[in-house]
Amino acid sequence: MNIRQQRPFAYLVAFVVAGVILGNLFGSWVYFTVTIFSLSILVMSVRSLPPKEFKIDIERGSAEEGKDVYVDDELEITINIKNEGGKIRFLEIHDIIPGLLEVVEGSNHQVLELDEGEERELNYKISCPINGNFELGPVSLRYRDALNLFSNEMEIEEEMELRVLPKTEDMQKIDLDPSYTKHWLGEVKSKSIGVGSEFFAIREYQPGDELRDINWKATAKYFDPLTNEYEGERSGDVILIVDGYEEGIVGTMENNTMRASIDVAASLAEVLLSARHRVGLIISGEYMNWVYPGTGRNHYHKIMSNLTKFERGGTWGLEGIKWLLEEFFPRKSMIILVSPLTVPSYSSTLIDLCMKEYDVVLISPDPLKIEKEVMEDEEYEETAERLYSAERERLLEKLWDHGTTVVDWDPTEPLEPTLEEVLRYRHRRR
Repeated sequence: MNIRQQRPFAYLVAFVVAGVILGNLFGSWVYFTVTIFSLSILVMSVRSLPPKEFKIDIERGSAEEGKDVYVDDELEITINIKNEGGKIRFLEIHDIIPGLLEVVEGSNHQVLELDEGEERELNYKISCPINGNFELGPVSLRYRDALNLFSNEMEIEEEMELRVLPKTEDMQKIDLDPSYTKHWLGEVKSKSIGVGSEFFAIREYQPGDELRDINWKATAKYFDPLTNEYEGERSGDVILIVDGYEEGIVGTMENNTMRASIDVAASLAEVLLSARHRVGLIISGEYMNWVYPGTGRNHYHKIMSNLTKFERGGTWGLEGIKWLLEEFFPRKSMIILVSPLTVPSYSSTLIDLCMKEYDVVLISPDPLKIEKEVMEDEEYEETAERLYSAERERLLEKLWDHGTTVVDWDPTEPLEPTLEEVLRYRHRRR
């Protein structure tokens, strides 16, 4: 730590030097008076220099190993300060936080006076408007003398990892079942008899049948052991795809189609894994980030981790995703693409996937809704909106006609009602 001279110190030195020179030139007692006054202040400030070392103990009250919060959540930050040296009159403390986080209550920058052995707390709340991995800290300390002529600064590496997870929506009413199921147990009703919970029929007892499956009422009636049969319940493979093609993203850093797509993918992952489907993930950004289909709580955390660190778009488009699907992922999977569909060539790629027996669902956050929300009224052109809306509607109808289930979603509203209505229509069409 080094003692630094502040700008007022330079001004005082300049006054002293100027007073001596001008006093000698003009022989005026006024200049000598200013010189003596400035010199006395300078001497007093030098006598009250901050110590070369001051003993301050800093400790975060929040968990040092890191915290997980969701987008738009508020997190209270606590910093415990203890003075283990002499009295400090002007201690400036600044907890350095990333610019994308917002202080909504209190302040992360305060000036304190601490007696010897005194303990204080610095409390403030931050809001997390976007997902991502952030680091809070270090804590910057600056001790100044009473006249602010000298200062002593140091940084304490007391940091905290903060992971802001995508915002999820509760979708308890959503029943999103793949058209093609696998042999393992799930919640999709199968047309064949198998392991399940819904009663299907009664048959004669066969060696190896479990005791719990015997229908004791029917057995007592017909004096012959009979066994219950159940409607099979199976699951399928679902691949969530987040479109991060940079040129197709509409909106601001905090509010754009990519952020809306990430939130949708996080919500659907929870719904699908709860239904015991195997869920995979593909994110197109600066590089192709993908997770092979799996199940369970740990797999959900793996998907959320990949969605969280997806902070900006890139150059990978849907053609690259199509290649990855065909080469590495199971055939006849359900594909859920979350995309604003601002790239016209995407429609032909989706149609091609439908022709190859993929069960394709497109959830498209309407970019016009986001653009209208972030732009000023005078900047928004209604004529351009009508033209784009007509073209978008024509494109979505074309995808419907070729087998894609299309969800045209207003991202300023919850997804569940819109998705539920489209899925009812999808079931009627089957």
